[in-house]
Amino acid sequence: MRGIFITGTDTNVGKTTMAAGLARLLKNNGVDVGVMKPFATANKIFSNKYKSEDAALLSKAARVNDSDNEINPYFYSIPTAPSIAAKIRNQEQVRLIDAKNKLIGLANKHSYTIIEGIGGLMVPLNEKELVLDFIRLIRLPILLVASTKLGTINHILLTIKVCSLYGLKIKGIIFNGALKKPNEVERYIVDTVKSITGIEVLCIIPKLKDVSSQNVSLSMKNNIDIEKLLDVK
Repeated sequence: MRGIFITGTDTNVGKTTMAAGLARLLKNNGVDVGVMKPFATANKIFSNKYKSEDAALLSKAARVNDSDNEINPYFYSIPTAPSIAAKIRNQEQVRLIDAKNKLIGLANKHSYTIIEGIGGLMVPLNEKELVLDFIRLIRLPILLVASTKLGTINHILLTIKVCSLYGLKIKGIIFNGALKKPNEVERYIVDTVKSITGIEVLCIIPKLKDVSSQNVSLSMKNNIDIEKLLDVK
């Protein structure tokens, strides 16, 4: 299975837009890319076709015909961690092995798969297991999305530390929502993360007025070697 897991330092840092932009860029380069949002929560069902808005955005960006159940096997209609949402809604708790099997089935249909997480690494999926347990189960590298807001260095270092403790590989970091002309603080944030962690900052995406997958993919195209990142030949 070839792919990458996209996670963030927190919620609302742009995981979905980065995943969608990456999917669109790969698709435009002739790569048969699949997308998956294995776990999603929201305050309501998005549409008749897709339970999750994130799944709809990913599907549109990758231009795939996979079913919603393949792309998003677990959905809970309350915006909180899946373990809590399942209890409140009296629904089945996430079973990681089932989610993995769904991923394998989807990945077998495509040459590369982009999987978007929910929240950060420590979000509880059920009463005993976290997002990082799922990543460890599927054994794929991580692309970490972070903001440049106050506190981001702490969030990044904590995430990287947890990855190290669990043997998870971070392939690189994308900073999202930066100023178009980075100020001194933002430049030092990026330099500090590089020097402390030794992990490559793959791309800095500026704050966009229109965060469509097309605009994000264009920004990525101008800033990052996608083929090198994803090992797509």
